[in-house]
Amino acid sequence: MSNMILKNCKTTDNKIINLIIENGKIKKITTELLQSDKTTDNIININENYIIPGLIDPHVHLRDPGLTHKEDWTTGSQAAAHGGYTTIIDMPNTKPQTDTLQNFIEKKEIAKKKSYVDYALHAGVKTGKDVMEILNEKPASYKIFMDLYENNELFEMFKYVSKTKKPLSLHCEDKTIVDYNIKTLSSNPENDNKTITYSYARSALAELISVNRAIEYAKKLNLQLHLCHISTRQTLELIHEAKTKLNISIEATPHHIFLDNSIYESYGIKAKTNPPLRDKNYNISLEYLNEFDSIGTDHAPHTLEEKQKNTWTSAAGIPGLENTLPLLLTEVNNNRLSLNEIVRLTSYNPSKIFKIPDKGEIKVGYDADITVLDMKQEGKIDIDTFYTKGKYTPFEDRTFIGKNIMTINRGNIVCENDEVIKHESNYVY
Repeated sequence: MSNMILKNCKTTDNKIINLIIENGKIKKITTELLQSDKTTDNIININENYIIPGLIDPHVHLRDPGLTHKEDWTTGSQAAAHGGYTTIIDMPNTKPQTDTLQNFIEKKEIAKKKSYVDYALHAGVKTGKDVMEILNEKPASYKIFMDLYENNELFEMFKYVSKTKKPLSLHCEDKTIVDYNIKTLSSNPENDNKTITYSYARSALAELISVNRAIEYAKKLNLQLHLCHISTRQTLELIHEAKTKLNISIEATPHHIFLDNSIYESYGIKAKTNPPLRDKNYNISLEYLNEFDSIGTDHAPHTLEEKQKNTWTSAAGIPGLENTLPLLLTEVNNNRLSLNEIVRLTSYNPSKIFKIPDKGEIKVGYDADITVLDMKQEGKIDIDTFYTKGKYTPFEDRTFIGKNIMTINRGNIVCENDEVIKHESNYVY
């Protein structure tokens, strides 16, 4: 592991500092480089560009094992490095799912060989025995897709997780409502190619009821909840009240922040995702971001063939690792967001929510995970530059101002000027 010095770095409070990095850790932060500090020839001039802690994405679907035609740990983690992320946490819905000890260990081994950045895994929930066995492998959390289970099943699954003292991450949509709406709306053939119908099939009410149920269960079982991709203002109001009594964190996604379901008119079925994009009577937007605790990309790529089917049979999910930071930095340049707020949502809070040691801050003794930003660089989001196998995005050709130009993971440059470089990665726990 090479040592390095990053000089002339601009912090989010506009100070110019130098970072001395040894053995992958930040050894010293100084405003003046002394001769005694120069213990390596590997000195990189950041030229007064901004630095922020390496981004942490707590919500990715890298599809490996079993679905690697969509994505794998190599391409997905390359996309992460390219997008400014130094840590990613993968969801359990691969084939097989990471809901048994064997499957969890096998996925860790795959990631160790392939990943370009540091990583962790969420575990699935199968049986109480499986949940406790996986605990020894240090999952970031346990994840339940509430839209797949009946209420009695969910309560039992919540009980399993309550015994671990780990966070419970949730996809909150009510199964009964979703199933009924899809059955009703899909019976009309006109809806087969009317994508906007999908956003009403998986309704805002389905999210609200599911979150309310999760809160009630968490009260009974004293659970820490992480609510993934919350998509409506009404749900936010419910959670805001519950936060006074429970340990709850809320995640936003870039597509729910920046888009509503009118995008289906121009971009079509490829914008299909779960939960769906909302109409303007329900959707969240940038102004609500201060109510959230983290941003997860919900990076969920599919092949174009899988995406370009009808309303009901096309795959749900869009890539997000490589466009999220430019979208956010553009809003900084538009004076609608601050760099400190980006750090709070993409580094500091994710490290605290999931108790990731030595990450999320630029601090002596912490991992040298650094993302370097050129706040003046302009361009358009271009799928031809993507490392992910998912060559589509509803943000295609969207203009941005501000981009990450270097990603450093534990003192190793893993991306520079759009070129991704392989170094050894670590499981973060």
